[in-house]
Amino acid sequence: MYQGFITQKMQIQYTNPVQYNLCIGDNEVLLNNLISRSISLEWQGRVVCICGKELNQFYRQNFCYQCFWNAPQASPSIFKPELCTADLGIEDRDLDWEKKFQLTPHLVYLSNTSGIKVGVTRKNNEINRWIDQGAIQAIVVAEVPNRRLAGLIEVDLKNYFADKTNWRKMLSSSSEKLNLVESKNRCVNYLSDQFNQYVTDSNKVTEIFYPVTSYPVKIKSKRFEKQQSIGGKLVGIKGQYMIFENDTVFNVRAHERYLIKFSF
Repeated sequence: MYQGFITQKMQIQYTNPVQYNLCIGDNEVLLNNLISRSISLEWQGRVVCICGKELNQFYRQNFCYQCFWNAPQASPSIFKPELCTADLGIEDRDLDWEKKFQLTPHLVYLSNTSGIKVGVTRKNNEINRWIDQGAIQAIVVAEVPNRRLAGLIEVDLKNYFADKTNWRKMLSSSSEKLNLVESKNRCVNYLSDQFNQYVTDSNKVTEIFYPVTSYPVKIKSKRFEKQQSIGGKLVGIKGQYMIFENDTVFNVRAHERYLIKFSF
């Protein structure tokens, strides 16, 4: 049995299948070894914000009130990269933090999660990003020097591709393979001329396999606010979700910084 805060999302290794570790306090639990075994997660009624403040519950999106409205990690530009302004020298909430986060090479990609979607991520973080989304395939479309440019390209492509994952569909099956190279080639026709220079030459398609023995039929997502104890026989892991035999799923990333007891 382990007790502590879920310190971060599940940590992953890109293997076949993906290897998942659950981080509880200073401990890491290899979840792949627990598939087909019964596990239990019990919330202890406390959460901790990124600022270190302990609370009974978060205000919004795993932040306390002050951090939600003031911390750069909670800025709208995190979810809408086209709103980033650090490359223009304009501060949103903390220019030093924003420069470190935004002024690095970023990638625009297509991934096959619940169908083809377009997304943005920092260069060298793409495998983690794709796995967190539950993608089974992915291809890089463009590489740009900062996050704002990536967001602007994404805006162009959102007219033709979804920009959100249908998580229920993603968790309901292993998904059908799609022709991402053909989809990438079509992107050139959709982009504003100023962005064509950033399209990459490589057509490498990354494939990802997950440790899932069976998929849920009627998915029931569980949260600690509604149910203090969550668990059952673990039958798979995909994206940042644990999948249980009773068709329930648990989003670990949505429960970062919750204090729990974990047993198996």
